[in-house]
Amino acid sequence: MSDTMQGQPADGAQLINAAVDAFKARERDDAAYLLAKAIQMNPPLGGKWGSVSRMAATIGEVSLALEAARRQIQAQPTAENHLAYAQLLMQNGRADEAARQAAALLRQRPNDPAVLHFLATCQVQLGDHATAEANLRRAIALPTVALGAENAWHVIADIKKFAPGDPDIAQMEALLERIGTSEAHRQNRTVLLYALGKALDDAGETDRAFACFDEAARLQKIDSTFNAERNKAFVDAVVKGYDRAFIDSLPKSEEHSERPIFVLGLPRSGTTLVEQILVSHSQVADGAEANLFRPAAMAIPGYTPEEVRAAFSRPDGATLPTRIAKAYLHLADERFGKGVRFVDKTLNQTQYLGLIRQVLPGAKLIWLRRHPAGIAWSCYRTRFARGVDWTRSMADIAAYFRGQDRLHAHWSAVLGDDLLTVPYEALVDDPETWMRRIIAHAGLEWEDGVRDFHKTERAVTTASFAQVRKPMYASSKEAWKRYEDKLKPFFDAYGAG
Repeated sequence: MSDTMQGQPADGAQLINAAVDAFKARERDDAAYLLAKAIQMNPPLGGKWGSVSRMAATIGEVSLALEAARRQIQAQPTAENHLAYAQLLMQNGRADEAARQAAALLRQRPNDPAVLHFLATCQVQLGDHATAEANLRRAIALPTVALGAENAWHVIADIKKFAPGDPDIAQMEALLERIGTSEAHRQNRTVLLYALGKALDDAGETDRAFACFDEAARLQKIDSTFNAERNKAFVDAVVKGYDRAFIDSLPKSEEHSERPIFVLGLPRSGTTLVEQILVSHSQVADGAEANLFRPAAMAIPGYTPEEVRAAFSRPDGATLPTRIAKAYLHLADERFGKGVRFVDKTLNQTQYLGLIRQVLPGAKLIWLRRHPAGIAWSCYRTRFARGVDWTRSMADIAAYFRGQDRLHAHWSAVLGDDLLTVPYEALVDDPETWMRRIIAHAGLEWEDGVRDFHKTERAVTTASFAQVRKPMYASSKEAWKRYEDKLKPFFDAYGAG
């Protein structure tokens, strides 16, 4: 990679423009190199450092993204830029530092609801629920919050167990009435419906709880981009063409690292529980929905056999698997620490498991399976911020599940013993047996401390943050049965496939 433009030394702004061009051309490594050189030159970009930070974060370069965010603060030391920096820290596994940044900002702006909410979110991830709830209630009490209190209520609902007659339920109901049903406040209403539904579910009011979840899903469905036919066509292509012969015909990766442990499966299927079990082992540093593989493999525009074959047929295709692997492990170093073992449980990696195996043949693979009704109900009642559009209708959930069932059967046949399937119900019924199998499959020696996985202190960012801080319990297995009659549209659609 040259640092000159048309025969002249490049300045920082030119390098950033060249990085943008490399990004558009899906040349991740070139974009990262150019951004690093530009940041080193420190051109006077002012507020444009924020764009540099976002681009670096998109390609997984955490250190570059954070440095660019710091430059933005130096140029424009606003509360918004400080908060953006803290959010970037939290998104990349640095919850402790994010909380310290938010606490410092709160001392300057004690009545800023955005800062209070963000600090509380950090505290929830770190397990300090009492302090988080106190900060959220401070935000709700601010006169400037008005209709914006629904976000605070949503977090409170996640961390609190409600009883019948709880006065918080009445407060949420009153706020819901004030929000109304206008399009302008649709997102506010959606968030609060999820919070109120959870509270009513805790209180045993299943009919009213379901009505809240159902309305929230319908309101979110308006913005959904999930297409069941397109999803089926993708699964058809993978099942038909991504077999062992196809894999064997592709270039081989020279990177055989066993550092990554991929935990696969649908959201709410027990993946966070297995992640917590694994990171409770002394040889596993941490885990997260890190989303590192997609930026590492951005040279490959799609994951059907045809698209993968086209990428590997380029003039530089023979070395592409190794280059993707090295990029992925570099990004893992950025996120988890250099050279450590880690858990990657990013959603949707079942879609390109064959490519993962091609690029990282030494990685360990674990797939969680759970009764479909349990996952369907848990997904339908959960507010996913982005990227899980198929959770917003019973028919879409059923269509997506049918595709995942086919992918699991396919990859199980293709990968054989390389893929460990863990039934969630069996795990909670017989944890000792299954925890030992999980640890052994990861290539680790058993440690008795793994049994106390719920005592492992770490930031947990998914919707399962509360469950993994408790000992193993089986009550969640059949929580869906209280809503069995309401799930009939799912059962009808799932069975019709």
